[in-house]
Amino acid sequence: AQSITIDLPLPAYLPTDFIEDMSLRIQLYRRLANIARVAELDALEAELLDRFGKLPKAVEGLTYQIRVKLLAQLAGATAIATENGRIHVRLPYLGSIDRMALQNYLGDTVRVSRTAIWLPPDLGDGQWQPMLVELLHNLKREAFSPMFKE
Repeated sequence: AQSITIDLPLPAYLPTDFIEDMSLRIQLYRRLANIARVAELDALEAELLDRFGKLPKAVEGLTYQIRVKLLAQLAGATAIATENGRIHVRLPYLGSIDRMALQNYLGDTVRVSRTAIWLPPDLGDGQWQPMLVELLHNLKREAFSPMFKE
């Protein structure tokens, strides 16, 4: 799979006070890095909860970023980043599809440009996270493949 740049304003790591044993932390980072499907991520999240209790914000941020990366791969995105406080999803194929149809399909909360889809500015803390996941679910290519120009 192509590499995807994920740059989101979230802490994303395994804190030492959550998992003190360094070799276990490294092992978990490896497992997280090798996750290829959302179901595997869900299983590992459940295992972390079971073994270590409530997940700290940094761990939730880490699993969220992995979830976003997996969904971004399904959407064919090349990057998800923040620019001037706004989150956008870069899609290499936006130039070759009917962007008006895509805009109508996605609704008016997001903005479709020639290179990316932008979430609204000034979203409150945490509001953008479910919105981004929903957007990526809606961008799974089979969902809007009729908009691709032949």
